[in-house]
Amino acid sequence: MRLIFYLFLISQFLNFIGVFADKVKEDSSELNSINWEKLEENKSTSLKKIIWRSYKNDESYFENKKQQSSVIKRTNSSKKERISESPRKSDSSTTEIEPFFPLNNFLEHGNYQTSVRWKSSFDGGVAGGTGQQNPSFVLDYGISDSSLLTIYFAEADDDLYNLIKGERVNYNWQNYAFSLKKELLNDKVNGFGISIKPTIEYWRQASGSKVSKSIYNQKDNLVGRDRFDNLIGSLALPISKKFNENFTALIIPGITFLPEKLGSKAISKNAYGNNFYIGSGLVFDLEEDLSLTFSYTTPLGSGNNYFDSNLNYAKKPIYGISLGWEINPKVGIDGKITNSFGATPSTGLLTIPSDNLPLYSANITYRPYGNDTYLRPLNNRDKSISNGGITVNNALVPRAGVSQIKFNYDSGGNLFGYYGYSLSNIFQLELLNIGSFNDLNFEGSKNSKLHSTYLGESNFNYRFGGKLLLFSPQKDDLYWLTFRSSVGRNDDTNQGYLFTEFINTFRFNNWLAFNISPKYFFSGVESFGGIGFSSYVSLSDNLMIIPEINTSIKNDSDFNTTLALRYSLSPEKSLDLYYSNAAGVQDIGQILKNKEYRFGINLNILY
Repeated sequence: MRLIFYLFLISQFLNFIGVFADKVKEDSSELNSINWEKLEENKSTSLKKIIWRSYKNDESYFENKKQQSSVIKRTNSSKKERISESPRKSDSSTTEIEPFFPLNNFLEHGNYQTSVRWKSSFDGGVAGGTGQQNPSFVLDYGISDSSLLTIYFAEADDDLYNLIKGERVNYNWQNYAFSLKKELLNDKVNGFGISIKPTIEYWRQASGSKVSKSIYNQKDNLVGRDRFDNLIGSLALPISKKFNENFTALIIPGITFLPEKLGSKAISKNAYGNNFYIGSGLVFDLEEDLSLTFSYTTPLGSGNNYFDSNLNYAKKPIYGISLGWEINPKVGIDGKITNSFGATPSTGLLTIPSDNLPLYSANITYRPYGNDTYLRPLNNRDKSISNGGITVNNALVPRAGVSQIKFNYDSGGNLFGYYGYSLSNIFQLELLNIGSFNDLNFEGSKNSKLHSTYLGESNFNYRFGGKLLLFSPQKDDLYWLTFRSSVGRNDDTNQGYLFTEFINTFRFNNWLAFNISPKYFFSGVESFGGIGFSSYVSLSDNLMIIPEINTSIKNDSDFNTTLALRYSLSPEKSLDLYYSNAAGVQDIGQILKNKEYRFGINLNILY
């Protein structure tokens, strides 16, 4: 996760440098041009024609006027561009259905995009938790209009989904992959396309522990961890036929090069081996920004892509169905059901270790070069609530390029930190959401296993997620609506959970706003819903009261309350003092009740 974070920061820095260079070039060209013009003497203008209006001490009034004017100019200037453009601007941004299943699409020269992908089983198997995950980070870069460089990083670390001969066994996959896709044929008249995609990878595999036997040990019953480092590779040849603007069919022959024996304790095959495969796929463009894909791949040859709980290796077909939504040219999301567990071109053909299950995949793609959704600027009152609440969030999303920082501490020792970055005006990525719960009292509660798993002593919880804006008065909707979701684990128990919420925010007048947030907690221990209510009551320009209520929807429902006083140092900086009996401010803590109330402090910064 740290590597993903660093790569993201580097990509943002490179994007900034590119934008800055373009700006300097533009400014310098303007400075070098001199226009001479004869001016007529202006006659005096009657002051009666001037209309005076109050801006009510709201500086955003002038900003709004400037934005509206620029939007009109931008809209008029772009009409001619849109006439010559294809109705689908994002066709080429989707470069693959799966890493081993590339499409004949490319990025323009110099453009790049980053993707964060999350593959997971629907439950954790014998390991428990929400599922076995294989998160990955992908960077695409257009070397030319017909050449694409792609870098992959992925890591899976858990107990195998099933018991291996009656024992729990740990495993680890870590992959670094580099691929180069080159266009061989682009027959636009007949709709045929062919390209080639070779990949080389570094694959680190490990299995076993101090108390369990490695799956690569076939000679004895000694416990211990085995680790192997291998160079692997793959080659794919996507062949596509575009029948019309909305329908494309593909056939993809390919091969993966994987070891068939690992270690000195192998008697026979104890790994996958090489696989030749034939893949078929269909791409349907349902709407301008909505696409549906199907794929089915058959492994052939002497290799395998699956093993069971008795370490018997075999071949299994790989299937997938996905729905992609280009939210705007800058941000795209994708949801998928597949039995492909690997997250790189050479491992994507493999099922989840020890089983063959349908998995879900959630992906988000960010394109720095894309145009963003325009939103009118917030006034100062709405800027002050865009920092969020304490235990009930609101639906506002900071504008593109803005970072959000939160720091929370209470009298019981709860400590939480948050960092979010807005990739778009309508999407915020939660890069860092960490903290620990301390000295909680759940006396008499029936959720002892839930509490010990996620809120026990010496716990440390880290979360990763995102927040997508669906409706906003800034684009003439009646209210704000966002969908937020986060995933993560407890570092002590190594158990994770999924937390989602639909946040609704209503602005009634200048001094009152109201939030309602249905929430859902999903884990291998327990799953239940909840709902949060809160309001922002402005006492002055920089002072407001925030009352909050959360209740879980289950038999022994938890009901907690929070009362906060917020002082805004500026529209972007605020300090909260609060009194609450919620277990904490981080996800699960919002909908659980602590027996005792606590005082807390919350620092909010936008920059």
